[in-house]
Amino acid sequence: MEIQIEKVTDEGARDTWNRFVKEHPYSTPYHLWEFGEVFASTYGYDRRYLIAKSNNRVVGVFPLILIKSRIFGNKLLSLPFCEYGGPLIKLSFSNSEVVMSRLFNEVLAFNLKDLDYIEVRNPQLPNKLLKTVVGFGFHTSNRYVTFRVDLAKDREILWHTLNKKTRNSTRKAIKNNLNVYEVSTEDELENYFSLYLKTQKKHGSPPHNFKLFKSLVKSMGENIKILMAERYTKPVAGIIIFCHKQGIFWWNGVTDPKFRNLNGTNLLLWKVIQWGHENGYTYMDLGRTRPNSGVHHFKKGWGGTEVPLSDYIRPVKNSFKGTPDPSEGKYRFLTKVWALLPISISKLIGPWIIKQIGL
Repeated sequence: MEIQIEKVTDEGARDTWNRFVKEHPYSTPYHLWEFGEVFASTYGYDRRYLIAKSNNRVVGVFPLILIKSRIFGNKLLSLPFCEYGGPLIKLSFSNSEVVMSRLFNEVLAFNLKDLDYIEVRNPQLPNKLLKTVVGFGFHTSNRYVTFRVDLAKDREILWHTLNKKTRNSTRKAIKNNLNVYEVSTEDELENYFSLYLKTQKKHGSPPHNFKLFKSLVKSMGENIKILMAERYTKPVAGIIIFCHKQGIFWWNGVTDPKFRNLNGTNLLLWKVIQWGHENGYTYMDLGRTRPNSGVHHFKKGWGGTEVPLSDYIRPVKNSFKGTPDPSEGKYRFLTKVWALLPISISKLIGPWIIKQIGL
């Protein structure tokens, strides 16, 4: 049975692409057409989205984005700025392994002479298909983990699944009379972005620009929610989540360093967990985290199951091992330097840097 591979970038493919993604049991919000479109339009990336068809029926999709950088290397990522990517294959199709091979052959047929590496982030595939990836010269990198909270549990059980420190911090946040609301106006989004800039400075990380956040809200529609916590009209914390099928995915979190003691993030996460439970979601993914980091210990307190994340990397040039690890020596130094920059400066040059990294 012949498998045809098409490279699609125009709007005409959106509905076909999204229909397949929404029906696939292993898909994530990051596989949706709009997620890649936002980053491509904001940063000028070259999208290389592939559709596999058999008898004019879609049997697989593979989202890839080309990122060029003289500093951090030229790479083909699936996908940047998230923890999940890779191909989705129609599992009921009898020749699923053939579809995988055709998609990866198409990737390797791209002009790779200026490419440093290819990275496929934690592909959601059965083991027999993951073996196909290794067969194309990819090796696994297990630098990150995530935590998945089971939202199908009874609400009381969910509360007692939190560890003691997390429960106490959440109680404190509730007693602090913080007001929680969903962002619905551009002014409220600007409040979130202001906290985001402060958070990125504290972490020593270059920020995205405001245009990206506006585009995410506009493009992702009902799949995105932004929640803020405020005290006496003063924003103190915020989170961005994506909702897809039965899952909730925590994508970003911000806090005003001056008000960390109010535990606004705890309150927001607990609100999301309650909301997800009440609205029929079955799990919440807390996002990728480096083991034994401070964030790892924080997320561990929410009672989720720790899940290892396996990225698949194929070096094209031997000197490149994959996306830079912020915990490595030279990047740790740059992180300290970046934290010293005024927000007015990081706001200007940060987007130019982060678009080249594709974390």
